[in-house]
Amino acid sequence: MAGLIKRRDKYYARIRKWNGIKEDEIQIPLRTTFKAVALDLLKDQKYGVNKFEADIKSGVIGSDRASLKKLFPWLNEDGTSTIPRLTVAEAVSQWIESQRANGKRPRTLAINQTALIHFIGHLTSNHPVENIFTADVDEFREVYSPERGHNPTTTNMYLRSINTFLNWLEHKEFIEKKPKVIYLDVDEPEVKYFTEPEIADLLGLDLSRENAHKNGTWVENWEHYRRAFQFYLNTGCRLREPFIGEIKGLWLVVAPDKSKNRRKRVIRLDNNTLETVKEMRGRVAKCLNLKWATDQYTKNLRVACRVLDIKEKRTVHSLRHTYGCIRRLQTNGNMPLIRDEMGHTNIATTERYCNIPLEMLEEHFPSYAKQAENDVRDTLIRDTEPSEVEVASR
Repeated sequence: MAGLIKRRDKYYARIRKWNGIKEDEIQIPLRTTFKAVALDLLKDQKYGVNKFEADIKSGVIGSDRASLKKLFPWLNEDGTSTIPRLTVAEAVSQWIESQRANGKRPRTLAINQTALIHFIGHLTSNHPVENIFTADVDEFREVYSPERGHNPTTTNMYLRSINTFLNWLEHKEFIEKKPKVIYLDVDEPEVKYFTEPEIADLLGLDLSRENAHKNGTWVENWEHYRRAFQFYLNTGCRLREPFIGEIKGLWLVVAPDKSKNRRKRVIRLDNNTLETVKEMRGRVAKCLNLKWATDQYTKNLRVACRVLDIKEKRTVHSLRHTYGCIRRLQTNGNMPLIRDEMGHTNIATTERYCNIPLEMLEEHFPSYAKQAENDVRDTLIRDTEPSEVEVASR
């Protein structure tokens, strides 16, 4: 770090540089008689001497008077510097490109880009990166708070992207210290599922064009969507997994580079679910836009919920939650098994199903609860019955 020297009541920054034979000293006028001001000019994040010391020592920036005047504002009468500064917009562009080069998935890139567009809008595009402070992040969090009508989960998603961007700035040494990012407190997301009677109503519903006069609405190719909803219930798949996985016999395999958590995901199929997933893939393959095609499943499920007068918001992911609830009953709460079946990285995610009172699940899924009770009783009977060897020895 540069030192201070005082000459004729004025302070100078002192940089010592080895020229190969002896040590030279470069003195930069700070034009102040106050030590506190001189120290600030050494440490200033925008134009401080310490910030450019290495470049001056290496010769990247000249130590002659003309070069120093371009660098340090206090050496100019108008107080300006001609040193180019990296703006937030430029840095974001570089960061996104580095993420793309490192193999980040398009969805991740889109989320990060959206988050940083909002952040740039908050700061302005010409805002220098070295001028991003914790207060700027705090203000962004306040602007996108629930009190102003924003979804806290979405805001935290933006904040995670901003935090990753700031980590990158620090790693690249574009900033000295990363501003602190504090997230909003968010309640644990509720597990939204269909009850057994609702499942029966959904799968028994006829929303074909021929039956439109009864329901006041209809869904094109309803039978296909009804089979697809049955598929999601039977497998616990996420919305896009049937379309991005590879069929291998009676298995649907989602490769790590396509899965949500970058881990290989394997879903067991039977003959019926195999035929359904082939039908779903064939249908979506005809569409140019995968997102639009998959969104039709959620859209048509909501139409069905509206007809059935199901008030709570439900999506295809609710069918996955339903699978998790049923499996909790069927496996007697075997969370490690359910975690593996559902492809969760962290068992804490799976254990959200334990937060639902068992009595409530038994009420909502009576036939599954009864079957689970019978399975437990049969197991107990088998375990307590004497074996053939024990009988023979008596």
